[in-house]
Amino acid sequence: MTFDLSFLGTALLAAANKIPTTLALALIPLVLGTVIGLPLALVRFYRVPVLGQGIQGAVTLIKGIPVVLMLFVFYVISGKAFDPFMQFLGLPFTFRDFPKSIIAIAALTIYASAALSEAFRGALAAVNPSQFDTGAAAGLTQAQTLGRIVLPQALPVSLPMVSNITTALIKAAAMASLVSVVDVMNAAVISANGNYRYLEAYAAAALIYWGLCFSLEKAFSVGEKVLTRRMRSVA
Repeated sequence: MTFDLSFLGTALLAAANKIPTTLALALIPLVLGTVIGLPLALVRFYRVPVLGQGIQGAVTLIKGIPVVLMLFVFYVISGKAFDPFMQFLGLPFTFRDFPKSIIAIAALTIYASAALSEAFRGALAAVNPSQFDTGAAAGLTQAQTLGRIVLPQALPVSLPMVSNITTALIKAAAMASLVSVVDVMNAAVISANGNYRYLEAYAAAALIYWGLCFSLEKAFSVGEKVLTRRMRSVA
């Protein structure tokens, strides 16, 4: 079977229509993971007794679980709990009415929180410890030192790791099709169901994923350079 370039264009168009869905599946967990992961990183960085060890164990556990397994677990739990919960509330909704994208976002947020916690903790550890003494000498509280001195220096350090996590989320979003979410991958495959041109469909999806990841990596690279230059000018 020859490679059909014309159908490649058709599959590209079908898949491109779902780019907003794929970006939402990646960027929403990224934002939520940052909100959750940064406090977790601070607890571990300051070695808060008991809580720090508990978070370390949870992060290690989550990192050892495949994202696809988390998706299936969230899907099964949601499927079993949603209908009884709606009946308890007296609402006429069933699991069929539940947006499956929320399941994917929840699972990816758990993954992102653990990964970003590691990234932020590493970035905080990379800041020279003397910066804390500098803040104390200037009469700043520990929180002020953290917000005004340490975090601005840690942010540029964390960006390459955050960039890698973001591209990993973009690729992991392809697994959302397993819980009935139509994203770039699923849209490309659906377009080939009529003529079985799956090679062209997969090639179209691959081109879009490559373009998204390449664009995000370039954006993070520019952001890192800008922040680093700004930090040097302030110093």
